[in-house]
Amino acid sequence: MRLLNHIQNMRELHNFVRSISDQIRNNEIDIGRHHYALPLLHGVLQAIHCDYDKLVAVELGVAWGNGLFDLCKAAEFFRKQFEIDIQVYGFDNATGLPPITDYRDHPELWYPGDYKMPDAAEIISKLPDFAHLIIGDVQETIPELEESMYGYRLGFVAVDVDYYSSTLAAFKMLEFSPHYYVPAVPMYFDDIEGAITYNPWSGEEGAANDFNKTHELRKIQRRTNYPIHHFHVCHILDHPIRTGKLRPRFPLQIFPGTI
Repeated sequence: MRLLNHIQNMRELHNFVRSISDQIRNNEIDIGRHHYALPLLHGVLQAIHCDYDKLVAVELGVAWGNGLFDLCKAAEFFRKQFEIDIQVYGFDNATGLPPITDYRDHPELWYPGDYKMPDAAEIISKLPDFAHLIIGDVQETIPELEESMYGYRLGFVAVDVDYYSSTLAAFKMLEFSPHYYVPAVPMYFDDIEGAITYNPWSGEEGAANDFNKTHELRKIQRRTNYPIHHFHVCHILDHPIRTGKLRPRFPLQIFPGTI
């Protein structure tokens, strides 16, 4: 029987999730990068609230594969703990950063060809059976994800493609039908702090801001009140649970102290 069927109330659920998040933060369990594992746990928690049992976690920008392997490690742990089917997808063109479009791609920081994937076949050979490496231009590969995700919900996205243009193109995955998502999709943005030239009009942050301007019912918000590095959510405002058309199994009272 699925763990979701054992949980009787929100207190029981949140106490269990909090114990896992505490173990992650204290390095008592090693499931890779905290800024991947903890947002994914937020996706899992929403899935339990909504009674979903199939999730997708995505890394945009794989390069040498270290982040993708960490995401797989977290997904494998949560698959066992919560008996939820989590599929992991990594997206990369394998040839390194593409040509610069304009100042918004931060040419003062990045160069075409940076972060070239050394051996895609080797990375694929090391992935578990629930993980997939998708090679190609995100303009072409992201739309194909919607068909692969039938019956699944997007539960986490790690954004590490550096450029404004690549990030905005990858945001096509936030334009699917609302039933492809948890109500608030946890996200991690890698390149938004540190460099003096990072700004709200360029790079990944600029792409998020421009996405918000053109999407009335999908909004990306940075959540600094959660103790997770570079934590964001994409609000799926037309999600059936957020429009009142459907009710979650438990009300979505997810507090910062839970994870």
